[in-house]
Amino acid sequence: MLLTAENFYEILNTFRVLPEKIDSIDLDTFKRVFGDDAAKEDKGIVYAFRTEKLIPRAKGESDVLYIGETKGSFKQRYLKNAQRFTSKLNSMKYQHIIDTYGPIRITLALYRDFGDSSEQAEARLLWKYFQNHCEHPPFNYTKPKISDMD
Repeated sequence: MLLTAENFYEILNTFRVLPEKIDSIDLDTFKRVFGDDAAKEDKGIVYAFRTEKLIPRAKGESDVLYIGETKGSFKQRYLKNAQRFTSKLNSMKYQHIIDTYGPIRITLALYRDFGDSSEQAEARLLWKYFQNHCEHPPFNYTKPKISDMD
C-alpha cells in the first residue's frame, strides 16, 4: 500500500510493536526495552516511539513522539546508548511524557516498504507526519536529509 498523508496512521498501525514499554525513567527500564530479543529481529528499519494518549500538535493531535531509522536492528541502535535516556534533560522530558501521555511503546517496520534507503523511508514518514500536523514529531529535532518527498 502506498503511504499517503491520509493513510499515515493506518500504515503506522501495521508496524510491529515491541513487547516491552518505557514506563519509568531508569536505566534498567531502557535496557529492558532496548535489549529485548524482539528488538534484534529486524535490520534495516524505520521506527516510531508512540505514547498511549494523543499529544496536541500545531494541527490536530498524535501519539507519535519520534520517527527514526537504522540500518541495523533497534537493539543495535539503542542498547549501547541506553544511559543517555536517563540524563537530567532526557529524564525530565521522558518523565513528563509518561506522566501526561502514558507509557511509550516502540513500533518498527522494514524500511523497504517506504523507500529505497532507510534515510529515504524515514524522510517520507516524517513528511507524511508533517503534512498531517504542520510540524515534526516532538522529539525529532533535525530535518530529514532527503527533501524530494511526494
